[in-house]
Amino acid sequence: MLKRLFRKDSLTWFSRTILRTFQHLCLAIVVGAIFYVQHGSVIKGVDGTEYSLREGDAAPKYEDSDFFNTILTNKLHGVAELVGISTMIETDGLYNSDKKIDVTAFVNRNSMLQSDYITGVYRVSDLIKWSQNGFEYEERSFSDSDSSKFLANTTIYTHLMKNNAEGGMNSFLNSQIDNNTVRTNINVPTEGSDAGTHTILLSRYKTINDENIEDIVSTWEGYNELCANITEAASTMALNYDTYFNIKGKLNFDKSNFRYYITRTINGKTETYTNIEELRKNPNGIDIGEKFRSYGKYIYFCPYDLQYSSNTKIDEAKLREILSNYDYAFPDQMKYYFAVDTEKYPSSDDFTIGRDAFRRYIPYYKQLYVMIIIFMFIYFVIIVHLIICEGHVEYQDGTYGGVERLDVFPIEITIILAALGTFFFFWGFHYVFEFSPIVAASTTYSAVLLGFFTFLADNAFSYGLYGLVRKIKTKTLYRTSLVKKGVDLFHKVSEKMSMRQNMFIITVVPYVLSTFMNFYLVIYHGFAGIIIALILDIVIGIYVVNINNDKVIIYEALKKIGNGEIDVKIDLNKVHGGNLFIAKELNNIVHSVEDAVNRSMRDEKLKADLITNVSHDIKTPLTSIINYVDLLKRENIEDERVRDYISILENKSQRLRQLTDDLVEASKISSGNITLHMERINFAEIIKQTLGEFYEKLEDSDLTAILKCEKYNVMIDADPRQLFRVIENLINNVCKYALTSTRVYLDLDVTEDEEGKNLATFSIKNISRNELNIKAEELTERFIRGDISRSTEGSGLGLSIAQSLTEAMGGKFSIILDGDLFKVNVMFYTDEFGDGNPSTEQIEVTKTK
Repeated sequence: MLKRLFRKDSLTWFSRTILRTFQHLCLAIVVGAIFYVQHGSVIKGVDGTEYSLREGDAAPKYEDSDFFNTILTNKLHGVAELVGISTMIETDGLYNSDKKIDVTAFVNRNSMLQSDYITGVYRVSDLIKWSQNGFEYEERSFSDSDSSKFLANTTIYTHLMKNNAEGGMNSFLNSQIDNNTVRTNINVPTEGSDAGTHTILLSRYKTINDENIEDIVSTWEGYNELCANITEAASTMALNYDTYFNIKGKLNFDKSNFRYYITRTINGKTETYTNIEELRKNPNGIDIGEKFRSYGKYIYFCPYDLQYSSNTKIDEAKLREILSNYDYAFPDQMKYYFAVDTEKYPSSDDFTIGRDAFRRYIPYYKQLYVMIIIFMFIYFVIIVHLIICEGHVEYQDGTYGGVERLDVFPIEITIILAALGTFFFFWGFHYVFEFSPIVAASTTYSAVLLGFFTFLADNAFSYGLYGLVRKIKTKTLYRTSLVKKGVDLFHKVSEKMSMRQNMFIITVVPYVLSTFMNFYLVIYHGFAGIIIALILDIVIGIYVVNINNDKVIIYEALKKIGNGEIDVKIDLNKVHGGNLFIAKELNNIVHSVEDAVNRSMRDEKLKADLITNVSHDIKTPLTSIINYVDLLKRENIEDERVRDYISILENKSQRLRQLTDDLVEASKISSGNITLHMERINFAEIIKQTLGEFYEKLEDSDLTAILKCEKYNVMIDADPRQLFRVIENLINNVCKYALTSTRVYLDLDVTEDEEGKNLATFSIKNISRNELNIKAEELTERFIRGDISRSTEGSGLGLSIAQSLTEAMGGKFSIILDGDLFKVNVMFYTDEFGDGNPSTEQIEVTKTK
């Protein structure tokens, strides 16, 4: 029988049916067993906490297992948190709403405070209600006098008299000791002005001393810090309040098998925290240690006496780790008694739920794991064998077949049907599991039901898998697929509807067909035809709208490109039909333009870097040349020609140094590597000061400067140093290229531009010494000089630097040429200027004879 089932060449139809059935059965057993293992090993406690049984939990007794230890550890965390909160809000085992909280000490409860600090002491209930009702803030503007009226005149500092009390307590515990604080008023000097807008926390509640927040501090820094401490303390106390009642209810004596008794001694006063009522009321005469040992599993810990005793798996280090999270509430003088009533288990809680799960699962988990592995192995062996033999099946009539009747479906349909069937059966189990209380309540019933649905789902999965295998072996996978049919259809439609076809085919023909279809449906199919025609018209309308919307998208892209934007890209998923070809080509054009622009910017950067690097390399030998020329000048050389040579060397080297400096400066400006210090300055004063410094140079050039200011106190926003550099370059340009024995006109006027803004315009006009046979815009390019013969000492960078600096400061720069008249305008926006009688200041400079 086995030989017939596992023949290498082919299978009979009957053998294949048996193997497939056994395959589905194996997977059903595996999935059902896994479900039973997972859900049987995971339990939910009464509060929703999940616990998992593991292999290490296989102890002879539940109370000695790691599983029990995990539940006990969780309860220890809960009681530690409960007692930590109780120390802040309880008195004699009851919630005390009037208990006092030092907010700064509370926020810093895990660290030591400085000896004197700013704080506020509030009632617990006030902090909780403040957080629950929300914190209200208000933005207020204050002058210096307003701040002094709002804030206190002095800051109240709190000092802890005992900050290392008995048991090594921290600052928070010391702040809770009665009569342990001293409050002192201290004058705190303020730094700078307190004027401005400040955020105010509205004092919903006052401190125990009947103070608002602003009554405690005299500086805004202290105010903001205290507000932050109050909001943090209130939020944490509100959270602790909810946690306190939640945990306390679960650890109640009647609802839990867990018992605890904790005492805390502070300055000779002992506080008790327990869920055993008789120990809270009158513990005298009761041997507490013996009582806790009688419960079964117990823990005793006294850090002060270095005593630890337990019959659980939790050691002293683990317990210290749990308690260390609440050091702010637990001084050294503490005694901890914990126990689980394993003798009676009087309450239904996490321990009893865990005990039942332990007894139900642990004895059988190894057998389940072995069964899962065996049946999973068999499942994969059968699948591999069936895949090998698939396509060579011997039917009952003695014939062999590779492709079966169901294989007429395209492979996509086959896979979709298989996926839908698989999903449907697993969804069916989920539906039954969710809405059947009987099934959900029993892990065994749920595992069996899941196995049944898995059996059906694997049938659907196998239909798709083996159908795929058969089509691959018979080489019909692609030939009969929907993908091939779709590709073929696409090629046909593309050929008919491409952009190269006649306009008649792509417009008139579809319109005629649509009209005819509407007529046919309406005439011959009545109301149903009208509905169908309406649907078709809506579809066609949507298509037309999309086509027109594509044109809008393409138009907007072209408009952006026309405005100079080069990062325009059309989303090809949003265009349709023939517009897709246009959008693709437009994207290609944009990409090409962007590449060209990037290439141009990269070339420009390389040029700037080259200028900068070469200029820096020239500076070192140039400095040596200048120094050696200076040394030669100091020598007593009598030869007149040698002295002339030295003079020429000095002039040319100084000119080369100036050119190098201009090159570096121009490179920095063009690359944006300059720092501007914008200030509010008087444009007119800067012009006058600069002109005064060039008095002698104008005199040497035999020029007469005439300054005319229509307005006084023309205030602009600019960098004074760079603005001086702009005006300096312009006057230097005048001295180099203006016709001698002529007048130079310098005007400052304020006019309105097209938008109605005030524009301060400084202009310089002079007559050029040489013929200006050049365009105005070319003069601001680098190394372009009005002296075409280049016989003057200019570098060709002055106007370029002046323009770049002006525009960097937000101004405008323009040059106007009219014959030999050369005019430069430097413009800045101004919103403040003084009125007065126009005056003309004339500086007549004649060459000194």
